[in-house]
Amino acid sequence: MERFPASSFGVGGAGVLATAAEHALETARQRLGVRRTALFWLDDVSGRLRCVATAGVGGREGWLGQTLAAGVGMAGRAVREGHPVWTPDLLADPRVPIAPWLRKRLEAEGLRTVAAAPVRMGGAVQGALGFLDGPGRTFDDDGLRRIGRLADEVAGDLGRAASAAG
Repeated sequence: MERFPASSFGVGGAGVLATAAEHALETARQRLGVRRTALFWLDDVSGRLRCVATAGVGGREGWLGQTLAAGVGMAGRAVREGHPVWTPDLLADPRVPIAPWLRKRLEAEGLRTVAAAPVRMGGAVQGALGFLDGPGRTFDDDGLRRIGRLADEVAGDLGRAASAAG
């Protein structure tokens, strides 16, 4: 699969990859039954993760274009560790640093449980797929394997979209 930069998703979620990503994220969101999914893509220049697509109630506002420093949030942790991770309450987990913009979004949308899986393309981790839900949601080992498979499916969808776009 081809590797591509975060800028390939277009500005403001416009473009072939952004459209493919949002469709894939909505499908993943529905299949897992969470309130929101978000795709964070690694920027090779800055080393930050940028939210390039999201699906959930309330739309994209406050998500698209926002960035996370390396290791911040569950997306940063999934990229750093290279496997699916989760926390029952990101707002209260002292082990995981959280960006102020993300704290604001989680509070506004009533999201607490956050899981993320690395998205691999071209043999390397390119970003992370986040699954966000309300309090009380849990992920056991099978649930973490499932989000890993969903992240792989999103990577496949993006690779096919990029190939079709030329």
